[in-house]
Amino acid sequence: MRHLFLIFFLLLTFIFYPFWAPSISAPLKRPLSFHHMTPKDGLSGHMVISLAVQGEEIWFGTYEGGATLFDRSRKIYSHHTTKGEPVVKSDDGESIRWKNHLSYNHVSVIVPDADRIWFGTYFYGFGGGGISYYHPKRTSPWKTFTTNDGRAKKVNAIGVDGDSLWVGSEKGLSLLDRKTEEWKRFYSTRDGLSGNFVNSILVQPDFLWIGTNGGVSRFSRERKTWKAYSQPEGLTEREIKSLVKIGGKIWAGGTGGNLFEYDAASDRWKRLDPTDPLKTGGIQSILHAREKVFVSRENGVSIHDLRTGQWESLTTTDGLLGNNVFCVAEDTNGIWFGTDKGASQLIIKP
Repeated sequence: MRHLFLIFFLLLTFIFYPFWAPSISAPLKRPLSFHHMTPKDGLSGHMVISLAVQGEEIWFGTYEGGATLFDRSRKIYSHHTTKGEPVVKSDDGESIRWKNHLSYNHVSVIVPDADRIWFGTYFYGFGGGGISYYHPKRTSPWKTFTTNDGRAKKVNAIGVDGDSLWVGSEKGLSLLDRKTEEWKRFYSTRDGLSGNFVNSILVQPDFLWIGTNGGVSRFSRERKTWKAYSQPEGLTEREIKSLVKIGGKIWAGGTGGNLFEYDAASDRWKRLDPTDPLKTGGIQSILHAREKVFVSRENGVSIHDLRTGQWESLTTTDGLLGNNVFCVAEDTNGIWFGTDKGASQLIIKP
């Protein structure tokens, strides 16, 4: 009787397994479907270096063209630069900083907050850049901040952290109080940062992780201390461009193209070895979405399926507008990539 029951159970398993087994992810279905945006479609600049999605709104940060807001529900584009409405009625002598507008037109980072959008800009001269926020429910929606005595002028990274805002620049890490809207602290290599050029900020409950031109730094919230990670701790690349949390792990991407994974047990980093042909291309940003990891590189996009461990690549031959991919963001219909030729949305159907 026991044998008959076992045979019956195996037979049911064979018949119905495809219906109750967990879905196994697979490579993207090809040919791929893309939606592109360029200045001809409504972008304020052709080089998209930052992206952010908030509901039905998509923000595109461009090089020299300011920011473009695309409202998907209404199919409306609006451009936000250092000039626009409402017009500033008084001139305080600072010709480079316009009130009620974006702080500068080179928009390097965009970060959504609960009720506003933060913008970090990068200025190559002597008087501009810094951060701004856009609050859509205010009469004058834009507010521009000082550059913390020039220490938050060339902004590369922003991290929202409760009542704090961490701002990374080429000189170090600044801390802004979001309630008082005043600068509170500044950290550099003198305080424990592994490098002064801050590329990435990852906010976590116990630690703050910072990717710099000298490796990775970790700030302990409880102890208020810094720890630096570089080659002795497994980072074979000096400059870390991107940090992202993937499940219980943290990944880091270097400008030389290498990917690293942090192992908490050993307090070290190990280098990952992707099998896709783009793995030598410098990494500019990383996104974890839809059971995949999207790695934006200087020569295309590497895509890692977390369930199968498979790697695949996206380039202009697959439909991307450009191979130099600066940034990546997810919306309900797929994945957006900011390139040197405009923005491409990889449409992923459920």
